[in-house]
Amino acid sequence: MTDQMGTVLLISGVGTALLFAALAGLIGLMYLLTSQTLFRPAPVAADAAMDTKDKTADTDAVQKRDDVDAERDRQRRAVAIAVATACARAERAPMLLTSVSSGWRRFHHSRRLNQPQSRARTRTQR
Repeated sequence: MTDQMGTVLLISGVGTALLFAALAGLIGLMYLLTSQTLFRPAPVAADAAMDTKDKTADTDAVQKRDDVDAERDRQRRAVAIAVATACARAERAPMLLTSVSSGWRRFHHSRRLNQPQSRARTRTQR
């Protein structure tokens, strides 16, 4: 084995090792970020649970009001979308009525229609 081949093998070996190390590090970070040990919920104290029972009546009323407001907002958006699509359909004329055929298109179309019958038959048989 020549010195040049040894250098090439050394460089490719180091590059391969670095590549797999980077891939292993990336996979390790992905597993670390998705593991449940990092994002475990904090333990809840028993007396904190009792305090929240008193506040549930107030939060239920606020939650219902927020739900009503959110539903109204969704309905307004749906109406706005419906109006926008209706206006867009009303403004847009049918494509066949508004399209003007170009001179080239008319020329080639008339040439095709004025072909001899023998040539027209071979064209339709394909």
